[in-house]
Amino acid sequence: MMIGTLDISPTRLSDMVAERIANAIMDGSLPAGTRLRDHDLAQQLGVSRMPVREALQRLQRVGLIETAASRYTRVTEVTPELAAATAEFAAHYTISLLRMALQRMTPEQRAQAGDAIDGIAERTGASGTVAAAVRELQDLLQSYAANAFIETMSYDIGVAIQRNLMSAAGQTTENVTHLHALADAVRTGAADRGERLIREFTGLQP
Repeated sequence: MMIGTLDISPTRLSDMVAERIANAIMDGSLPAGTRLRDHDLAQQLGVSRMPVREALQRLQRVGLIETAASRYTRVTEVTPELAAATAEFAAHYTISLLRMALQRMTPEQRAQAGDAIDGIAERTGASGTVAAAVRELQDLLQSYAANAFIETMSYDIGVAIQRNLMSAAGQTTENVTHLHALADAVRTGAADRGERLIREFTGLQP
């Protein structure tokens, strides 16, 4: 199990450690069931054990790892039930972000966001996945929603959603079509149409 030495910066160290471990879980370097030992992780990342322990606690709170006291700390399995529950939440969360964002966006910002969503669609059609597209879309809308509470937890939510969706949805031409149509809905400020397209893109039933 190797995830690479961490380059230290002024950013909160435990957050950097959590991000590095989360990325390793999502890219398969740390597959489901992998045992995680704070001593080994600290050595690999070139940090002390304290920020590793803080990072593992954070990742446990968002469901990427599970711990049994004095027995194990390991990467969680994503069950079909968890993937389905995550997809449902992701759809409602994205819709909420869309509506908050559209309330605050200027016409110029709507045009910029529409272009950005077209870019997400192109990346999804070329080599991306629905899971990655959902996270990109949420990050984009969150930046325009300008909600201080969401900003404090958006990274953790995004990581958990992306990881859980990776085992569920694949990419299809239909998904990309929905994204391009969503881009047009954002440009015109059509919140109801945007909600319908997000529901269709994520598979959420009316």
